[in-house]
Amino acid sequence: MSIYEQDEREMPGKESITIDSTTLPKQETNSKWEESDRGVWIPESVVYLIGEIADYTLFDFMTRIRTVIRERDEQYREESLNLIINSPGGDVSEMFGMIDFMELIETKVNTICRGSAQSAAAIILACGTGKRAASKHSTIMFHQGSTFSQGKLSDVRAGLEYSKAVETKIYNLLGDKTKKDAKWWESKCKSDFYLTAEEALELGVIDVIG
Repeated sequence: MSIYEQDEREMPGKESITIDSTTLPKQETNSKWEESDRGVWIPESVVYLIGEIADYTLFDFMTRIRTVIRERDEQYREESLNLIINSPGGDVSEMFGMIDFMELIETKVNTICRGSAQSAAAIILACGTGKRAASKHSTIMFHQGSTFSQGKLSDVRAGLEYSKAVETKIYNLLGDKTKKDAKWWESKCKSDFYLTAEEALELGVIDVIG
């Protein structure tokens, strides 16, 4: 039984959004990327992103990761940690904050899809600073952003311009993190763009299946 099979049994239930850390016993594993940088399993190295990304997700995410790093033994302080993702996506501002936070901290964050990573969650998956992975039956989906501007015509125009700028930023980000450029992503995301784990690997969205 792999470490992540054990992880999944301990994952939270049906909360709308749960980011949580858990302590796992040290045990053997056959996949080096599932271990620490030195090939040993580090307790308290897993954080979960489950459910919709909402307006409190970023704060919880940063708090949990800081707690995981702080509670580790000194010798493991710089080892990578694992972000398990099963999410339909959600707030784009929260998404960018999570990506920025992963890039700011010294600890590498392995992003791992278990189930599905869609919309903003798929972008977080692609932007992991360590290894990026998905289980073989995972679903990954990217799509064009939505806007809900209303009110005065000038406000609607401003909202549309902002949404377009955000989309451009996302396509450029995916162009940097994957094997395809921003223009390619823009053309594919005009409608829901679903990927299997194998397709995500081929496009460079993830680094490994498992």
